[in-house]
Amino acid sequence: MAKLVNPVSNEQANHAIFSASHSLVTEGFDVTSEDEHFVRSVLTGEQTEAQFHQAVKRKFDV
Repeated sequence: MAKLVNPVSNEQANHAIFSASHSLVTEGFDVTSEDEHFVRSVLTGEQTEAQFHQAVKRKFDV
C-alpha cells in the first residue's frame, strides 16, 4: 500500500489522536505515547498503511 494521498498536518493528527485516545481510554483501553506516535506517523505520511499493518501484526504476534 502507498502512503496516504492526502496526509494531514501534525495539528490535525494531534486533534484526531486526542479524540480517539479519549474514546479508547473511556472504553478501558490503554493508549501509550508509543501508540500515539505510531498512528501519527501514518496520518502525517511518514509511514505507509502497509507498514502500519505489519508493525501491528508484529506487536501482537498475529
